[in-house]
Amino acid sequence: MDRDSSCVEYFPKGVVVFDRDDTLIEDAGQHNEIDCIKFLPGVVDAIKILSDLDYGLAVATNQAGLESGIFSLDKLNEFNNALRVHLKEQIGVEVDLFAVCPHLASTNCNCRKPRIGLLQAIEDSGLGRIKLFVGNSESDRMAAVNFKVDFIHTDGTNLARRIKDWLGEKCV
Repeated sequence: MDRDSSCVEYFPKGVVVFDRDDTLIEDAGQHNEIDCIKFLPGVVDAIKILSDLDYGLAVATNQAGLESGIFSLDKLNEFNNALRVHLKEQIGVEVDLFAVCPHLASTNCNCRKPRIGLLQAIEDSGLGRIKLFVGNSESDRMAAVNFKVDFIHTDGTNLARRIKDWLGEKCV
């Protein structure tokens, strides 16, 4: 977690959690290079819509490059903070919390998606109850299923439209 849970705001409507790579942004690879941050279609609008409706925003991401030594925790935090700053500059919205699994798949930890450790940590942070997980992979979908929350699979189409459809189903 990138923030002390005593510093988070509570969102009564709930929290929407996003996978990071190939969901919010083009996959930056195992290097976490700030120059490579490029939001995918509709992401910025989707985040703005959710924020305007008072949903909390979190990111749950597997980053095995930490355990394998490809990049440092400082580099990862710098990258995630840059992503946060880009959103703040573009639309005045920040991601409330980043939750990261630093482990290789072979470590068999509880936090690596599709296990629910990252989602549980986000919910335990005090942000609020997770209502939706947005991701691009089968492990993301299974994490949502295992945690019993709605899931949107990003498939290259405009994410804002998909979020609006989900919100319409929830009768906002």
